[in-house]
Amino acid sequence: MSLKSAGSSMLLTSGSRGRTILLAVTIFIIALFLILRSSVIETAPWPSAGTSKSETTSQSSSTSHSTPGNGDSSGHPPLQNEPNPCAGFPDTSDILLVMKTGATEAYDKLPVHFMTTLQCVKDVVIFSDMEMQMGEYHIIDALDTIADSVKKDNSDFDLYKYLKEYERVGQDPRGLKDSFSGWNLDKYKFLPMLLKTWKHRQDAKWYVFVEADTGMNWDNIRTFLNKLNAEKAQYIGSPTYLDIEFAHGGTGYIISGAAMRKAVGGHPDIQEKYDSMVHGICCGDRQPAAVLLDEQIKLTKAWPMLNGEQPFSVPYTDAHWCAPILTMHHMTAQHISQVWNFEQERKAQGNHDPLMWKDIYYRFVHDNLKPTLDDWSNLSSDMTYTPDSDPDRQFHGLKWAELTDVERASAESAENCRKLCESDDDCIQWEHHDKECKTSRSIKLGGMKRSEGNVKWVSGWRFNKIGEFRQKMGNCTSGPVWKWSEPDSWFS
Repeated sequence: MSLKSAGSSMLLTSGSRGRTILLAVTIFIIALFLILRSSVIETAPWPSAGTSKSETTSQSSSTSHSTPGNGDSSGHPPLQNEPNPCAGFPDTSDILLVMKTGATEAYDKLPVHFMTTLQCVKDVVIFSDMEMQMGEYHIIDALDTIADSVKKDNSDFDLYKYLKEYERVGQDPRGLKDSFSGWNLDKYKFLPMLLKTWKHRQDAKWYVFVEADTGMNWDNIRTFLNKLNAEKAQYIGSPTYLDIEFAHGGTGYIISGAAMRKAVGGHPDIQEKYDSMVHGICCGDRQPAAVLLDEQIKLTKAWPMLNGEQPFSVPYTDAHWCAPILTMHHMTAQHISQVWNFEQERKAQGNHDPLMWKDIYYRFVHDNLKPTLDDWSNLSSDMTYTPDSDPDRQFHGLKWAELTDVERASAESAENCRKLCESDDDCIQWEHHDKECKTSRSIKLGGMKRSEGNVKWVSGWRFNKIGEFRQKMGNCTSGPVWKWSEPDSWFS
């Protein structure tokens, strides 16, 4: 090799090395920038009570035709695959989870639980109206001990008869969903569930009963139960009423081990006593309350911690804001997955504070609110104004003719409905549909409602009133409000 060529080779090699080092430094700087940017995004505080990004952008136009997504709001980092989702999960070894479903919905509603909380809950028993095996989970037929005398000539059991036939020939029970209502059959499950649950496990300190569309926050459930005495006979839930007060089943209810021992363990004949009464009542979740009431065990009320709504239908009120969430009802598989992912994201960021309703509001609701939104119902319901052919029909204590001009005009158009809301200092949102105006004094997101021809759904929110509410409620700096009431009392 000549000196000239050797020198050229050395210069080429040196130049390549320099370019390589420069490229490596550039990649390092870009990677560092992305890491720091991600960190800033992840640790950014929730929107303040002043004007938010959504307020300034959405108010630039009087009507928004964009569609909020019932999911993760923009600006939140995507959750990565979690290698150990049960890390830091609370100890549930002294709790038995009891889940109720129906065969026509089981394949749609159960899998999301298997992929989320049931990965981590120690002990669970699942009841349905047909015996099934779903992966590692055995689904128990809750109705196989119902007496023939109860089923005979009882149309409530028509679905059950078909399910038995579908089970025999291996057909998908979802094929019966459109032909039968599972509600009439479902109410017979509650009493045999009590007995079968007691037979399954008699040493649990707590028995948590939920349905397949119930979402659960187990950190909060564990914290709440740690505040109570399992040796005291207790029945805890969100109250509803027929002839007696009872816990709403879909919201979920909790029975202490002492109460199960006293009301169920000592009375194996409760099915014989109560099954014949079920046909004449609307709601099977009344029956556990009746059994417990026989032993003078009355309902302890824990609403809104145990809640019958989900993030998009719940009214965000003073009572909800700082309340920790134990359960939510009417949750779709998507809702359950979204909230589970949010919980995992919080933990990954080092946030182990109890999940409160205000956290759900800022994560799923706030950035989706608009001054006006087409094809949407925000579930306003406190006040309703619609013309009626009956001149004596009462509207909040007044006849239609006695209402103000603004109130009567509100039913004519979405714009008039908005004006009505703005004329009421307590109104925070409104919706208009087909000559009907509704307003509310609490925040709800609601969901999409497609227009039917020229009949439109239009909803709107007042951002100044929302800002006032958020300013008043603050960020729950005093901590979550764990609030429940003893039997025969209400909240103070």
